[in-house]
Amino acid sequence: MKKYLLDTNIASLLGSHKQGNSRLLKKFYNLHDDDMVMISIITLYEAQYGLYNSENREQQDEIKENIHYLKRFFEVIPLDTKEMDYFAHLKVSYKNQTGINKKSMKKNDLDILLASTAMAMDAILISDDAIFDKLSEIETHFYCENWLK
Repeated sequence: MKKYLLDTNIASLLGSHKQGNSRLLKKFYNLHDDDMVMISIITLYEAQYGLYNSENREQQDEIKENIHYLKRFFEVIPLDTKEMDYFAHLKVSYKNQTGINKKSMKKNDLDILLASTAMAMDAILISDDAIFDKLSEIETHFYCENWLK
């Protein structure tokens, strides 16, 4: 059995007709029956922010539909203290490896928290964000796949 955690950029494609959705659905169809696909509460937070931040009524309706879909069909993983060490280690390692400044580093906190959650759950993070490729180079126990390529 494999466990997968979906990043927000992947989860936002589900239940929609956006570009990339057909490739993503093919990956889902090829999963084994005992594989688990989950989302983090962070994904729902980000989606809710997108809903409140959008001024386009059509986009708001699409985001609402997506949030409902995600809550209905996926297990939502809450934040827990078991991610703390992973988060601290990844953040320090990423900062040291990239030389990124403190202000820019803060922009990556949610991504690093998602990676930490995947590590704590012994799951593979599914994302289309380049930061996760770098994190997987830094931390050999963090696994990431891009199901859109």
